[in-house]
Amino acid sequence: MTNLQEVAQSEDYGQYELKELYQATQLLLQEFQKTKTEPEKLNHIIDHLKERLKGQAAYPLAILLESSQLGIRHQLQKDWNSPIKQRQLYLFESLFFQYRGKVPTTVWNQICLNYAEVLIYVGRSIDGLHALEQMTEDDSDPSYQRKDAERGWGLLFYSTFLTDKEDRADALHKSRELLSQGAETIADANGRALYADRLKLAQKMLDEIGPIDVTANYKPNFFEGREKEYRDWCAKNHLLLNHDNEIDPEGMMKMDTLRFRSKGTDKDRGALLEAFMDALLSEYTAYREQLFEALELDASNPVRNEQLKSVFRQSFSLFNKTTQFLNHYYQLEVKDKRAGMQRLWFEEEHPQNDLKPFIRDTKNGALKALYWLSKEMYGYERSDAQNIAMIRALQLRDQMERSFVQVITKQEELATSGDLRKYQMSLAELERLAMSTTFKARNALMYLSFAVGVEKRV
Repeated sequence: MTNLQEVAQSEDYGQYELKELYQATQLLLQEFQKTKTEPEKLNHIIDHLKERLKGQAAYPLAILLESSQLGIRHQLQKDWNSPIKQRQLYLFESLFFQYRGKVPTTVWNQICLNYAEVLIYVGRSIDGLHALEQMTEDDSDPSYQRKDAERGWGLLFYSTFLTDKEDRADALHKSRELLSQGAETIADANGRALYADRLKLAQKMLDEIGPIDVTANYKPNFFEGREKEYRDWCAKNHLLLNHDNEIDPEGMMKMDTLRFRSKGTDKDRGALLEAFMDALLSEYTAYREQLFEALELDASNPVRNEQLKSVFRQSFSLFNKTTQFLNHYYQLEVKDKRAGMQRLWFEEEHPQNDLKPFIRDTKNGALKALYWLSKEMYGYERSDAQNIAMIRALQLRDQMERSFVQVITKQEELATSGDLRKYQMSLAELERLAMSTTFKARNALMYLSFAVGVEKRV
């Protein structure tokens, strides 16, 4: 049997099989996690794996090892917004975008599982749960075996955003159920032990809430016909402004329940905030319905493409409007033109400056989730590289705002000229961007409502 410590300390990694190198790297990472002192050889062995796997289907595994290394390094930082954390999130976003459908199931599922874990820990539990749904079913795959248990872990974090005891208990009951199943059925002993420990936390949180009748708030659905189809579609795609959409998308009451009512003493300011939030919610639901109707049209209908472009472009506007609401809520007094999602967080609204105290010093996990979502949408100011998907989406959005974009459906329609190519996108890309941007806009509104709810609670 190969001595993994000898492999890890070797001066010639080329003599070993990739499996041995991978296991040796995991051993060094475990040592790093335990001692909080980075092993001398860790960088060398990860760099060797990245070089050796370059161009191969297993290349993302080397990046996952690098991401684990960054995660441990970040734990040693006092700065929750460290460049290390930004680099780690950038790597995961790039893997998630670039390798979908291009790597074996076992590799893809590892990407999804690890990405979900990182998203959950930075507060973006909604997005983490979504990453888990992208896994490819394979009951023999160790990563896929953890899918439901990891969903339980995500729901545990998600429950901390919910203000009502009944709602928190509902999420935690589902969390406990999924964690318990994982602790019993996952084949890997380490996996069972991990979720058994997490199960204890879920039980502790339920005990702190006390006895609750989680069925008390149940309301049936009475929708019929096309309205039922629309609401079922919204629930399936997690587009409802309803916290139950993450907990029970099939059995939930399929309505938008998000509301904001000010509890402050300043009635004029309260009226402004209420009207602002109502407008955001109405705007979002209008774009969502337009998306549903567009996708119902035949793909050959040119109106369909223009509607999808409109949804993609207009949904982007909700991100800046979300931070405009924060500007008023926290009374930051930033001029409207500078209060966009890319700049609001920073002193003098410049990304190279320090974070403002309202976000830098916050204990509000939902507010941090909104901040991290803004990084995916507009880039990481402390990272030396940016996600290709983010750059592409921003370019297309700007192109649609000031010019035009041609949607192509055939290979022969692809322009040979570089100047013309930048005005083109495929139908599949348009559909994906319209759906994903609407989903992220919905998440921004959910995190915003949770952030405000947390502020009211403390």
